Amino acid sequence: MENYKYFEQDGHKYLLKAQFVFIGFLGGLFLVGGLILAFTIGATDNANRWVGYIMAILGALVLLRLTAKTTIDMESRQVLLKKNLFASEVAYSLDYFETFLVAKTISVFGITMNATASMVLNIDGKEKLLMLNQSVFSTVPLNNMINEALHIMKIED
Repeated sequence: MENYKYFEQDGHKYLLKAQFVFIGFLGGLFLVGGLILAFTIGATDNANRWVGYIMAILGALVLLRLTAKTTIDMESRQVLLKKNLFASEVAYSLDYFETFLVAKTISVFGITMNATASMVLNIDGKEKLLMLNQSVFSTVPLNNMINEALHIMKIED
């Protein structure tokens, strides 16, 4: 049994660890900021109050992402994806796997503002992207996570 930084091994299943700090901070910031805007600062102005409500709802949706689960099951050769607490789990065969994709948004000053790592599947000629992780300012953690996934899937060592 190997130790992985980004995955937890349970037999032949590898569960992608949740990004509690990143998602919790981002979701909490929007939720609390939205509530403060809606009920204190912006309470006198109807437009500000609605912006606060929308920010709070977005924060709650981001926090809901903490309940997402991505599992690589090597026994059945599937990726099991559950987007949140209320969504059902969907299984994708690893036979459809094409590659991984790291996409980043760069600001005017050359700073990476947001980056996402996705698994690219080709299902009956249609491309399907499964988002795995996100990061800010750097793509190094995403590349390391992809290297672990490739090792788990026995594609590359």
